[in-house]
Amino acid sequence: MTTPHPHGQHQHPPAVSKHDRINHALARALPFLACVHAIFSLMVLLRSSLMAYNDNDILTNRELIPIIDQLMWVILAGAVVLLLLSRRYMLHAQHFRLCCQVVLLLLSAVWSFSIFVFIALWRLPFAFPVSVTLLLSNVIALYFQLSFLLCFVVPLWLVSFSASLYLNHGVNARIALIWGGCTLIFIYSRWLLVRWFNEAWLRYDENLLLISRLDTLAHQDGLTQTANRRALEVHLQHAVAQQIPFSIIILDVDYFKRYNDNYGHQAGDKCLANVADALKSAVRTSEDLVARYGGEEFVIMLPHASKQDTERVAQRIQQCLAEKALPHEKSEVSVWVTVSMGLANSENGKSAHEIIATADAALYRAKQSGRNRWEY
Repeated sequence: MTTPHPHGQHQHPPAVSKHDRINHALARALPFLACVHAIFSLMVLLRSSLMAYNDNDILTNRELIPIIDQLMWVILAGAVVLLLLSRRYMLHAQHFRLCCQVVLLLLSAVWSFSIFVFIALWRLPFAFPVSVTLLLSNVIALYFQLSFLLCFVVPLWLVSFSASLYLNHGVNARIALIWGGCTLIFIYSRWLLVRWFNEAWLRYDENLLLISRLDTLAHQDGLTQTANRRALEVHLQHAVAQQIPFSIIILDVDYFKRYNDNYGHQAGDKCLANVADALKSAVRTSEDLVARYGGEEFVIMLPHASKQDTERVAQRIQQCLAEKALPHEKSEVSVWVTVSMGLANSENGKSAHEIIATADAALYRAKQSGRNRWEY
């Protein structure tokens, strides 16, 4: 269960770093790439069944056929490695990115050799569509990380272009137009995808900020910048459910109605804010929770606090208020603002409401005993 931040000040959701964003995208891109490489390698291996293709139709360099088949098995193995690299526990491995680049370079080298054989030596009709599809698939999958993209695209693009030049005996207007157009499509596609990627993460960051602000409004008291009653109840319920021992201090500002009547409501609000600052200064650690319970009433929750710890915090509250020396002319117990406190410890089997009621009863006794004191 998520618990409120101490003193009611909620931490903003952590921003996602660029490194984590890229890893997040890679976790989804690598399985897609593995699928693409596996499908095309299987198409080559199963060419006789899928495309009614006969190897006897190849008239030159037939000795390369078993080599190409072996390379397709290498690509299948590379696809499996890509799948393994996409596993969540691998994303934060020390050499994760280096491994990805090595695998992509290996796949690009194998495909580059195979595509050159398909185009320049065997002149297979499906070679160019396979090359373009592989290039475009990797642009789609790796657009967000240029170094990864270049590892695969550059070797395959250069070899495919070289095979085209070999086939056409050099550069001509048609070759320049086709390859120039394809290259512009790849570059523009990546630019567009990167723009969408950045806009998506910008919206994500804006949503996190909005959620943080709404969460703060829901759990923080605007006047005193402490936790509000709702946040306190969530905190108490969590501690009771997890059987975490804690102590409660519930306190009231003495004769606060008279303070408001004498100094005005604006001064009363400022007084409460000053009291809240004193309470925050008096607690032990950031794990202690200070909350405004309602009106001039505050509650402090002290996890793992003994009776002596709780009494020391109560004593520090009195000291911090004495140091602030907030004038209170209408008080019957001091010329300064003081508080009365009720202390209680959690007990197994008691609900949060019952523990608060015990502390409230102790607060009532402190008021009956003359105020500006605490009672257990």
